[in-house]
Amino acid sequence: MYSLNELKKQNQEINDLIEVLRVLINNKKLINNPFVCELVSRFNEKVWMHLVFEDNTIYSELAKHHNQDISEIAQSFHDNAKEIKKEFSCYVKLWCKASGADHHHQAFCGNSLEMLNKIQQRIKYETDKIFPLVESTENSQNTSD
Repeated sequence: MYSLNELKKQNQEINDLIEVLRVLINNKKLINNPFVCELVSRFNEKVWMHLVFEDNTIYSELAKHHNQDISEIAQSFHDNAKEIKKEFSCYVKLWCKASGADHHHQAFCGNSLEMLNKIQQRIKYETDKIFPLVESTENSQNTSD
């Protein structure tokens, strides 16, 4: 099972990759570069693994929480994960398949930036809202034991 610290570390790694990819995808000559594609593949794997592990560990526990507000937040976060997984799956199929044509590159960049923004927003929400919620529920459980 992944700990909260491991999930936080994954978030930082994903954010770091997003910052690098933001720069690389704007260069039309690099779209089909094998090193960029390798970096994108690494990013895809990290995001996918993070979505799966967070869902199967921490959030499944929050969803069962006795406080209805907490379980509803967890359920909403889980539903958002399903939506992102679906969009992300479709998006991953397009990576490194865009041609060098200007209109393809512009569409690819727009699509890429949109997906990177969604993932980054989710990470920010997770960091600012979900992780503190998990920590507070863990702390309250530890004090009641």
